Amino acid sequence: MNCKKCGSPGNVILRKKDSYCENCFITNTNHKFRACIGKNKVLRANDNVLVCLSGGIGSTVLLDFIHNGISMDSHKKLRIIPFFLHVKESEDASGSQAVKVIEQCRKLNFDVHIINISLFIESGTEPTSLNNIPQLNNETSDKFKRFLKSMPATVRNDLLLKIKRHLFTKYAKHLNCNYILTAETTTTLAINLLSNLALGRGSQIQNEVGFYDARDDNIKVLRPMKEISQEELTLYIKIKNLSPEHNSLLNDNSLQSVIGTFVTDLQENFPATISTICKTADKIGIKVDSKKQGKCVICENELGVVTSKLTALSATKFSRTVSNGRPENVDNFNSVIHLYDIKDNVNQSLFPHIHSCLCYGCSKNYSEMEISQMPNHVQKLFENK
Repeated sequence: MNCKKCGSPGNVILRKKDSYCENCFITNTNHKFRACIGKNKVLRANDNVLVCLSGGIGSTVLLDFIHNGISMDSHKKLRIIPFFLHVKESEDASGSQAVKVIEQCRKLNFDVHIINISLFIESGTEPTSLNNIPQLNNETSDKFKRFLKSMPATVRNDLLLKIKRHLFTKYAKHLNCNYILTAETTTTLAINLLSNLALGRGSQIQNEVGFYDARDDNIKVLRPMKEISQEELTLYIKIKNLSPEHNSLLNDNSLQSVIGTFVTDLQENFPATISTICKTADKIGIKVDSKKQGKCVICENELGVVTSKLTALSATKFSRTVSNGRPENVDNFNSVIHLYDIKDNVNQSLFPHIHSCLCYGCSKNYSEMEISQMPNHVQKLFENK
């Protein structure tokens, strides 16, 4: 088959039917990255941008994209000032991922800041370690591991994403960056989308899988690789002879790992389905309302809006109330019962003391954690609400 772009012999097959030569494939993939940034018109020339690297396939390709972009001499040059950050996972005891990221950056003459994910336990902002793996005292590390072990695998996977985003935002502010780039692909975002729906985070989809996450008023998280599939990344890595650190940080026997297997199978057999899932999610927005109830203290998503309409969350609250017994202030239990007639009863029966400062998804997670293992600075957030 010939390349569909230039007509020369093609040796790269995408989606089982599209043929490209290697040069056109590399050019097309880079164009997707640049076009995603360009059409959204968020970044400006000479903006400080924090690029988050994990050492995996997506992270490795993102690093290559940025190096190519800022190295160009033409008008297509990527005019940003990149800062690189790697969050060392608690599961990466040997530090192999961190070492890989340092090597990748060193080859391209980039410096990379390294922090431990266990720093989430601490309330302050510890200094980063430049091009070196930072030392962490055993007490902090052990405390964080106990905290993660105190919850089921599904909750742990969900919370780790929130912790990373929290650290990304904290250190973006520390490094004076207004934007953060992450390496989620179409495949990754499809998994996140379905996982969020299953975990009761449907109202948060725009922030979780859209091009940019605007939860923080000053820092925007951008996903410039959202239109690139895992299949394209694998081919890109092979053609350019890049060396990522292959790892899967999803805990087994979790909802996310099951959905990941499902989406991977879809990608293999019905590749168009994945992009359709993500394009559908792009059409879902957050309704702007002046009567917002504030933000969740864990994930920082909006708690919701005050409305007279019955929502899925309201129905869940009502079902919980009914299962706990007959509401005291309803005379005829078979009559039509309005949500606001049992408002006080609902608030006391569903996730007591925390519902006012947590969204539905985080409330569910909180109910499955050992509260005693939670970091003190997070517990204080509940007390201050």
